[in-house]
Amino acid sequence: MSLPPIRSQLADDPDYAELVSEFVSHVPQRVLSIKNSMEQSDSNQLCTLIHQLKGACGSYGFHEITPHATTLEEQLRSGANMASLVDSLEAFMETCLRMTAE
Repeated sequence: MSLPPIRSQLADDPDYAELVSEFVSHVPQRVLSIKNSMEQSDSNQLCTLIHQLKGACGSYGFHEITPHATTLEEQLRSGANMASLVDSLEAFMETCLRMTAE
C-alpha cells in the first residue's frame, strides 16, 4: 500500500502553481544529494541539505515536511550517530518523494 502524495498548500494559487511545480521537479535531485551524503556519512553536509530543503518546503507550502526535517536536523546537530538515523533518513527521503504539484 502506497502512501498518498503530499500536496502543496499553494498548488491551487495561480501565482504560485508554476513555482511549486518547478520546485517539485528538483526534489528527486535534492533527495539524491541527501542519500549520497548519508552514504558518505557526511553529517555536516547532510544537516545543511536537510536544513535547506526544510526552508524550501516551507516556502513552497509543503508544511508537512517541516517537522520531519526539523527532527533530523536537531539530531544531526546534536551529534547523533549516523547509523542510528538511517531508518529516519530513509523515511524522510521517501516522504519528500511524495511531494506533488498536482
